[in-house]
Amino acid sequence: MHNPIDTVLIIGRPGSGKGTQAKLLSEKLGWVRLSSGDRIKEIRDGYEPFSPRVREMYDKGTLLPDWFADYLLESALLDLDSHVGVVAEGFGRTRSQAEHFCEIIEWLGRDLVVFNLEVSEDEALRRMLDRAKTQDRPDSNGEDKVRDRFRAFDASTGPALQYFREKGFVVDIDGELTPEGVAEAIATALHK
Repeated sequence: MHNPIDTVLIIGRPGSGKGTQAKLLSEKLGWVRLSSGDRIKEIRDGYEPFSPRVREMYDKGTLLPDWFADYLLESALLDLDSHVGVVAEGFGRTRSQAEHFCEIIEWLGRDLVVFNLEVSEDEALRRMLDRAKTQDRPDSNGEDKVRDRFRAFDASTGPALQYFREKGFVVDIDGELTPEGVAEAIATALHK
């Protein structure tokens, strides 16, 4: 990596703390945060022509199609100035999305690092069920739904993570540390 990193992707199973870490890092660096989950929730709760379809899939805990996530990423990245740093989470959930993500990043001349937050399934389950009690999260309001999301993550995002690994972009981070500890590990890896 000869150029300074200007694009960070945070990846990990549901409940690994991706959103928390993306928020902390973007605030620390003054970078733009792109979250597919936040954007999808906005659409779910909004009145766009496709909001009812997104709401139906989201509430069942079903992943939206690859092309939809690609569209969200493309439109967000292409709207940014090239000098703006980006912290993304919730993208690259399938191998196809990971390939597309890398294609866009390379085309834009950005330098990428992917932080993989490693959290055990038991810890992630505990976090997801706790979060469902305090937030409006119909996609996580039961152990069966959460375990379905874990299976979808393993089946879809496992190959995406492997692709990022093959490209040499992945840095594994212990996601079971405190949020501050995880943020410190990420900052250390970034030399920030």
